[in-house]
Parts: sequence; C-alpha cells; structure tokens
Amino acid sequence: MKCLRFRLETPYLVNFRKPFSTISILSYPFPPYTTIRGLLANALGLKVDNYSLQEKFEISLKPLSVAERTQDMVLMKKLKPPANAKKIKELMEKLDESGLSELTDKEKKLYEQLKKPQSTSAPFVKEFITPIVCSVYVLGEEKDLNELKQALENPARPLYVGASDDFVVIYDMKIVDAVETKSDEIDSIVRINGEVQPIDRKRIVGRIPYKFKAINVKKRDYSREDVVVTAPEPNERLKLNNAMECYDVEGEYVAF
Repeated sequence: MKCLRFRLETPYLVNFRKPFSTISILSYPFPPYTTIRGLLANALGLKVDNYSLQEKFEISLKPLSVAERTQDMVLMKKLKPPANAKKIKELMEKLDESGLSELTDKEKKLYEQLKKPQSTSAPFVKEFITPIVCSVYVLGEEKDLNELKQALENPARPLYVGASDDFVVIYDMKIVDAVETKSDEIDSIVRINGEVQPIDRKRIVGRIPYKFKAINVKKRDYSREDVVVTAPEPNERLKLNNAMECYDVEGEYVAF
C-alpha cells in the first residue's frame, strides 16, 4: 500500500469542537477524523454530503505539539426555521401551482417574511487551543493519492480545519510506502477496544467523530459514528497492552 504523509499546522488559535458540548464549546487537542476528511474534501472540491472519501482512504495522525487551552466568551448567531412551518409549506405549494399573483394579502405578507432569515444569538464560553502541529497519514491506492496530493497543492476550495476561518498550513508532503506489520508501540493515534488499550490510561483522549453513515440521502439525514481513541505524547511512542496490526511508514508505526 501507499501512504500520503504531510505536516499540518494551524497558525492561530483554533477550536476542534466536541459535538456533545453545548453552553461551553469544548475542543479536542487535535482535529478528529471527520475534520481531516472535510479538509481533503475541500481540496478535491467535493460536495458537503459526499462521503466517498470514507471508502477510498484510511486516515490517521500523529500529534507533534502539546496544545495549551484557553477560554473566551463569544456571541454565536444561529439561523432557525420559522414556527409556522405548516403554513409556509401550504404557501409554497400554492406558489408552485398558481404563482405570486394568486396569493391573498395575508399570504403575500407571509411571503415577504420568508425573505428575511430568522436567527437567534446567545453568548457561549468557547475553548481555544494554541496553534498545533501534527503529521497526517492517508492510506490508499497510489493513483488516488496522487490525485489528492495535487488537490492539496492546488485546492479547489480554501483549506481549513475547525471553523471556516481557521486556515491551515500544509507542507512536507510526499507519497511513501506503507508496509503491513504488528507492534505494541505506535506513533499515531489509536482506536481502542476491548483487546487494545494503552498502558498509560491518561493517554485516552475520549470519544471523537470517526465517520458519517447515510440514513436518507435525499433528506440529507446522516448518523455519526464515534470511536474512542488514545494518543501518544509528542516525540514518544504509545505503549499498548497488546500488539496490533499497523503500517510501517518510513520507520513510524501508524494505526489506521
């Protein structure tokens, strides 16, 4: 197998939001699997609901820095659907059948309201982490990896992780061999289970988003699959209780 390896760096403070955090928007210490896939999808110019990368590539990463944490108060503004959704549905059906000229004065007033997006705003405590550096590994077929490498060098859309204004710097990018092997010491993050656990339980990061599964594509209804991961400290290998299948990527043992 082949592996595309590159360094990823965030030049500013960033938040990799934990999806289950609400009033306090907490952050992971590194970008989750789904965030990296989103970065690759932007580079390739894929649609938001295109999850083909999940089948084409396996992803892993290695933290190269320790993120310090800070908190700040932010004002979040969210769009919300109108309360009278049933009346709006009836209005839209009438518009499709008869056109704007056949609407009553009351319906025209409702139609004018639809042109103005409804929103709510509220203060939140948002956690930020200091700029991070990590190695990203993408496992796949050489042809697909070459296409991805070219896309990362000349992306179809701006590259970011976290929020849309959290831009990244990508460098030291190359395609290398990935040789299957087994080891109980791993350089990358690891998805743990009943058989594979870290010797140092403090290295368990917790539950992070892994991939999405389509329930109803037409309605854009998807479920999220989470996994529990453990991560090594920078410049150290993660010691496990059992050897696990992994890949030797230029002397680094990477679990996908």
